[in-house]
Amino acid sequence: MFNATVPIETLKPGEKIGYELNGTKLLIANVNGNIYAVEQSCTHEETNLAEGNLEGCIIECPLHGAMFDITDGKVVSLPATVPLKTYPAKIENGMIFIDTDV
Repeated sequence: MFNATVPIETLKPGEKIGYELNGTKLLIANVNGNIYAVEQSCTHEETNLAEGNLEGCIIECPLHGAMFDITDGKVVSLPATVPLKTYPAKIENGMIFIDTDV
């Protein structure tokens, strides 16, 4: 079930935010107008990825530099080896909706 999070106008292209929805900590990012949601913790050391650098669709962990593609959660750079969980996201009526029930 999709739940509203934040207005799309608060998340411009190239920006990311950490957000908790229904007890799930998410990293939500706007990549060229497309919204993606992944788990907020790095799978290597459980560091908050919302504090990392976002370059295009790649998020870098601020602790050890592991990198993930937020479009599909895949690891693109060690030391992480486990992908991020992804969540369906959509925009309706100017709001970002995320489905955390998957």
